[in-house]
Amino acid sequence: MKEQIQQLIAEGRTEEALTMLAQQSSDALLLQARYNAGKKQYNMGLIEFSEWQRTQAQINYAALELANSLKSEAGGAAAAGGGAGAPAANPAPAAAGKKAFISYNHGDIEVGRKVHAFLAEQGVNVIRDEEDMPAGMSIMEFIQQSIKNCDAVVSIVSSKSLQSGWVGQESAASMYAVWLADKKFIPVKLDDVAFDIDFQIAAQETLLKNIEELETKIEKLRKLGGDSRAFDDDRNRLFELKNNLGQIIQRLKSVLMLDINGDNFEPSMKKVLERIQKN
Repeated sequence: MKEQIQQLIAEGRTEEALTMLAQQSSDALLLQARYNAGKKQYNMGLIEFSEWQRTQAQINYAALELANSLKSEAGGAAAAGGGAGAPAANPAPAAAGKKAFISYNHGDIEVGRKVHAFLAEQGVNVIRDEEDMPAGMSIMEFIQQSIKNCDAVVSIVSSKSLQSGWVGQESAASMYAVWLADKKFIPVKLDDVAFDIDFQIAAQETLLKNIEELETKIEKLRKLGGDSRAFDDDRNRLFELKNNLGQIIQRLKSVLMLDINGDNFEPSMKKVLERIQKN
């Protein structure tokens, strides 16, 4: 069931995901009530689109955590029924042909290519936008499909990447996958500036400035009778990154991030490879 929940949420079909969850857990009824209340407020014009998006994201996180907990409970019950004298299963060897999706900012493209080359040389099937994104495919669709089809997400973290709206989206999507225990989220770092409070202040200021400048241009375009929908998406993406940046950084700080700069590259990437290959 968890795979279906993941797919429904990735496709923006939260209501269907909650209906499925409600059949397994009464806790999902509370999420359904919150979703319906938020949808009603948005349709009535009582809340802005950005607030409705934040509400949906929070409900999606909670739904995925709930789906994962149901899976864990089922697994525990199965283990309990195995019998005390049952022999332990032999661990399966690491499977060949693992897939890894590389998330990075294009300002760090040379490092992205270097990570790609290292993993590919070791037999990992690498997914990276420069090599694999089909012409005409939406960026968000590519991110969703890449994460769905990979075994691990290798996120190259830098001051540049954390101020990129799309890398922010990838990080959020990666968290969905981690909570479902389907994927491995492996961040590696190029610098430590991202974890300095002064960086976070500067990043918030920059994002706010970019949002305000874009909003001014959107308003001008509308007054001229132009269609601003494509730019509305850009503004909302930046707005979501601004709101989620602290959460993304907190998540990154909670795990070990290997330094891949200079002489650290090869030993750190060997550890990344071990993590990808480990079942």
